[in-house]
Amino acid sequence: MTDPGLPTSEHLEHLDTDTIADLIENLLPATEAHRAREHVKACPECQQTYDALLELTADLAEEGRADIPMPADVAEHLDAVIVSESVLRASTVGVHSLAQFREEPRRHLPKLLGAAAGVVLIAALGVGVVFATKDQANEGAASTDQNSPPADTVTISTKDIGPRTQKWLEQTPNAILHGTAAEQACAKTFAAGRPNPAIRLIQPAKIDGTRATLIGLQGSTPRDIHIFAVTGCSEPGGVASSFYDTNVTLRSR
Repeated sequence: MTDPGLPTSEHLEHLDTDTIADLIENLLPATEAHRAREHVKACPECQQTYDALLELTADLAEEGRADIPMPADVAEHLDAVIVSESVLRASTVGVHSLAQFREEPRRHLPKLLGAAAGVVLIAALGVGVVFATKDQANEGAASTDQNSPPADTVTISTKDIGPRTQKWLEQTPNAILHGTAAEQACAKTFAAGRPNPAIRLIQPAKIDGTRATLIGLQGSTPRDIHIFAVTGCSEPGGVASSFYDTNVTLRSR
């Protein structure tokens, strides 16, 4: 039987929003996940939806970690806007994943964006609450210590992989090991098949719009690190597939 949520041939039909959300949350079986990823790569419209949901997930996780002082009347107004859109419960202002959205009746992306627009409108009316977006928060952090290794998924372009990873590794004598347990296991399996399996870096990343993992392996000398950008490690049981690699030489060792 053909899965109605997935296309049977290229561009025959678009993936629905829930299927793309499940793909991002690693909720699809491996075979369906592979088919969905291949479709997203080939379909500009589905890729746009995927990128929007991925960015929304990252923004929600970032906002969920910050304590923002808010007057009681503004909090009540904000909760009312969110509840009216059936996107979030009033008690779950700090949402960390799309899976939590689906505890409520499922909505399409326009409804999610509509709720976000309602929140933006409250701020625009001058209620005295400052909402910092994820990008603005990253700009502030970068202005104070842009060379520090990031604790969470970092957005980066391919051309910046070498310079950025070099700076991170020069800031600490220890290995930088971030990511989920699945990502850690995937990186170790990838490293085991290399001449030098000593891992110096595991870093979740979004590279040129693609969810990926940066893996740094020890080179021939303590100062030399071989950096790989791979896809596949963000999924439970995933297999790393390298699409970019470069060598960096640390100046502080």
